[in-house]
Amino acid sequence: MTRTRWIVVGILASVVAVIVAVVTVVAVTGPQDPREFVAEKYQRARQLDQANDGLAFTTAAAPAAVAAAIAKATEPRDRRNTGDNHYLRFDKDLVAVSPHAGGSLVLVDSWANGTRRHHSHTSTYGWTSGSAAGDYRGGGSDSGGK
Repeated sequence: MTRTRWIVVGILASVVAVIVAVVTVVAVTGPQDPREFVAEKYQRARQLDQANDGLAFTTAAAPAAVAAAIAKATEPRDRRNTGDNHYLRFDKDLVAVSPHAGGSLVLVDSWANGTRRHHSHTSTYGWTSGSAAGDYRGGGSDSGGK
């Protein structure tokens, strides 16, 4: 090969290496799953679990700080609060953070169960118990199915 070809091959190899590095960093540092993040970061409190698989966790930190930490790591679709109660909306989950024993209670629910459980708050945000991803297509006897 000529010197020019070696230079071109070297430049192309460098560009490919940079692209691979960027893709790897983005894949590794992307948003975490909210269930995994909460389970890794906060103390499991089975005695505070709610009906229909509402998983409870506790921490000494204030609700606003906890909600901010979860939101930063997981990138929710929406985040709202009513007073000291914070709600983080995800495609498949709803995370509620509320005051508890001088710290916070973090309750992780499926989207449908979470919006039903916290309906008195989340309904004012326009959140319904249908899919957060907008996958609901109605019903009825002649809906055509999905």
